[in-house]
Amino acid sequence: MEQLSSVSKTLRSSQGVLVNALPAQYEMQLWSLVEEHVPQPEEGSPRAILLCKDDQQARAIHAQFAQMAKAKDLTVDLIVEKGNKLQQRNDLFDGTEIIVGTTRRMAELYFQNGFNIKKLKLFVILELDLHMRQGHKGYIVRMTESLPKCKVIFFSANADEERTLGYLDEFYPNIQTLELSQKLSSV
Repeated sequence: MEQLSSVSKTLRSSQGVLVNALPAQYEMQLWSLVEEHVPQPEEGSPRAILLCKDDQQARAIHAQFAQMAKAKDLTVDLIVEKGNKLQQRNDLFDGTEIIVGTTRRMAELYFQNGFNIKKLKLFVILELDLHMRQGHKGYIVRMTESLPKCKVIFFSANADEERTLGYLDEFYPNIQTLELSQKLSSV
């Protein structure tokens, strides 16, 4: 938790944060960041969205979040490409507080008016550098352009990669950058 406390502190005075870190440094601590912005259940629109690099990562984070959310009576929906799109859309339409999913499927459902983001408080992209390499910049740009005023966190193992920097310079020129202290030698 202490590694991500600096992210929370920075978010209090900033709209967005780029965290240069390996997934092993933050994945098990993500819940604390989300819980800070979604402390209790509310009807309607999602208040936190986490975009994952692939189905496997999304399922792992969803499993972790579902367990933690149960104690707070929060709902967490999983939106992945290998799932039933109609069922996922219906689940979102019924209302949820937290959405964990893959970029492509999340964008598809959002562009089809599958969910409303007016109450969104936190938007998180895990492994932004990989999203850029996978060709998801267009999806990310379209989604982030329509975000309400909310906190944005980007995690990236290679924050200085040209595509990542280009995107951030264009759309988030005033983003704060944090380096998580201890780089892990092996993952």
